[in-house]
Amino acid sequence: MYRTLYGVRFQAFSVDNFPPLGVLAIFALTFESVSSFKHQLAGDSLVAQSPQKPTSTATTQEEVVDAAFRMIDAQGYAKFSIRALAEELGIGTMSVYTYVPSKKQLLFYVLQKMQSEIDNAPIAGEFWEDTLHRTCGSILRTNLAHPNIRIVQMQTQIETPQQHRRNIYYLHTDQGMSDHIYETMYSVVRSYLTGFIDMAVKRKLKLTTKAEDQYAGGRWTTISDADTDIEMFHQGIDFIIAGTRAMAAPDPCNWRTPEDPATWAWGKE
Repeated sequence: MYRTLYGVRFQAFSVDNFPPLGVLAIFALTFESVSSFKHQLAGDSLVAQSPQKPTSTATTQEEVVDAAFRMIDAQGYAKFSIRALAEELGIGTMSVYTYVPSKKQLLFYVLQKMQSEIDNAPIAGEFWEDTLHRTCGSILRTNLAHPNIRIVQMQTQIETPQQHRRNIYYLHTDQGMSDHIYETMYSVVRSYLTGFIDMAVKRKLKLTTKAEDQYAGGRWTTISDADTDIEMFHQGIDFIIAGTRAMAAPDPCNWRTPEDPATWAWGKE
């Protein structure tokens, strides 16, 4: 015998092979309209709707990197995650990896973006000492402008992008500085910048604290508290310049950027 209920036909029949259970009614359902059955039996308001997938607004790697940069710059690295980045972009979490192969590589691109703000382009006729002050000062200002990005490098130990190092190298060797002199000067400058910038960033973000110290308060304390002063920073660069001159002697160190850009190796692939 067939019956129809809400557009569904079913047949009820007895099974006599299971005496302990009595008569077992088995319904063979044949749906004439699944959607009709859902709407009539449960009502439209009770039928679960499939969640709408967010529409992707990120179409390039640059947009993904820009979003990550903004988030870390504003909120700090500790609050950053790929999931939060995906929500910011309006895409699925795994979709982020369509644009970057890994979180580590994404952070590398973030560091690279920050370093693109550094003034390391050549100026025709510029004296090497002025170049050193200009570029080092720009590196310091850029890191202090984005302290949370600097923290990324401090915590992840991701190496400085080589494009920046390449630019600095050609900036000075185009001026006539030998590889030997540059190698030694760069090593000293790098150590100096790393120590100075890291301390300046920590103080700006208030990441340093002081405990009770019976020896605090002397002249040595005053000096150490001022070790991230900008004027002192450039005095440190002057010390490096003096050391470079002493090492290069008797070379007069009259190194300058050539007037003709066609002779520069800087910026050429």
